[in-house]
Amino acid sequence: MRRNTFFLLCLLACLAAGCGEKAQEQPVQQPVYYTATPTPKPATPTPVVMTEEELARDTAYRNLESYANFLRNYDKSKYANPEVVDEAVKEADALLEAKGTTEEYKAMNEKLKESFKKLGDGSNMTPVGQLTAQPEYPDAFTFADGTKVDIEKDWEKRVDEISKLYQYYIYGVYRDGTGETLEYNAEKDKATITVENDGRKGSFNITVSVPDETKVKKPEKGWPYIIALGWFQQTEYANNRGYAVITFMPTDLASDDSGRRGIFYDIYPYGDKWNEQTGALMAWGWGFSKVVDALEQGMGDYYGIDPEVSVITGVSRYGKATAVAGAFDKRIKVSVPTCSGAGGMAMFRYVSEGDSYDLSSIGASSRYTFTQNEPISSLKGGTEGHWFNNNFRSFSEPEYLPVDQNLLSAMYAGQDRYLFITSSYLHEDWTNPPAMWETYKEAKKIFTALGEADNVVFNIHPKGHMVTDEDVVRFIDFTEHYVYGKEVDTDFSKLTTCLFADGPLPEDGTK
Repeated sequence: MRRNTFFLLCLLACLAAGCGEKAQEQPVQQPVYYTATPTPKPATPTPVVMTEEELARDTAYRNLESYANFLRNYDKSKYANPEVVDEAVKEADALLEAKGTTEEYKAMNEKLKESFKKLGDGSNMTPVGQLTAQPEYPDAFTFADGTKVDIEKDWEKRVDEISKLYQYYIYGVYRDGTGETLEYNAEKDKATITVENDGRKGSFNITVSVPDETKVKKPEKGWPYIIALGWFQQTEYANNRGYAVITFMPTDLASDDSGRRGIFYDIYPYGDKWNEQTGALMAWGWGFSKVVDALEQGMGDYYGIDPEVSVITGVSRYGKATAVAGAFDKRIKVSVPTCSGAGGMAMFRYVSEGDSYDLSSIGASSRYTFTQNEPISSLKGGTEGHWFNNNFRSFSEPEYLPVDQNLLSAMYAGQDRYLFITSSYLHEDWTNPPAMWETYKEAKKIFTALGEADNVVFNIHPKGHMVTDEDVVRFIDFTEHYVYGKEVDTDFSKLTTCLFADGPLPEDGTK
């Protein structure tokens, strides 16, 4: 047993020694090092050396290509002659494809520029951005090209020019009824007027109040009549004086917002071109004309109204529309724009802010100082810009306007046409009463030169943004006297002056 154990231990020792020798025979593993293969550098391209002539040709080519592409994508829809640019661009494309010379590329580029300058809206008017400032009031007796007006020979031509200026730069296109058909349906004190043109139509309602023949004798040709925008508080008084009264809502014709909605725009959609644009003031004024049309076409017989003796009136923005309507429709006899302000009968260029006047004679301050007047920035803004056309919204200062409201009054100046400018002294700073007085003074010169000095007056009441009872008495007396030749109680000399006549008080506080 001991021998076996001994033998086993020796065997184990021998095996251990053999394993150790075998372990010593294993080679030691050495670290492996990798050498990165360098990335070859790209070959440097040989630069293309262009001669000076080749460089000039390449630059001219690229300039022509760029400008032709600009004109190709330019919106020419608002222009009347886009073909002048389109044809030039086609010619430029042909040259680019044919590989022309430097001089040919440059010449074609100049030709493209000239074609762009020829783009026009068909009006032959100076673009707003090219007008120069004119601080002075425009002269009614000087044409736009600077030549003087011969009153006897040229006056109607000058009025036509003024009309076009207002339509292009301020109010938009006047629709004179060309192409229209009109129908009316009258029953008692209500009537509906329907107008159609080129397949588009619309209707609006009017209210008619006529005098009582048992109380007032009707003239042989029928009742004279007053058309009022919106409302007329003195209807009973007017009826008792022998005047019919017709009212309608202007917003039925054109919405008082930028939506260009209403029957006027249903018939004459507002477009991108200047001759597709009519502002709300002109659209509202169109309503006056449609009432006259209906009266002339038989509605006058139905109500016993004389279509030839019309008085129109409106207040504030409707006063502006009244001023525009009377200027453009020569059938209207007497226009009474009331508290109309800028865009109505106030001179754009006359600012009364900070000016003081002695108004103590009407129970107000002996030094009443005017605060802010309605600026052109407000008129072309978001809440009033729709009263006018797009061109008007491009003006930044009134000095750039080629017209002012003395010229609007000039459109009234003629035989049997009367302008009864109405304003208010107090709390009307925004509507700028001194600027309306300024318009009257300039209008008086025009009417006088044409031999119609009595046909324009300035009526001003103490306060109230409205047609007052006193105003109605005065303009009916005025109509009775100048249209019918009757003697009346009103002293019309009072309608030729006012408390603004001597100008503002000195700034030092003295009188």
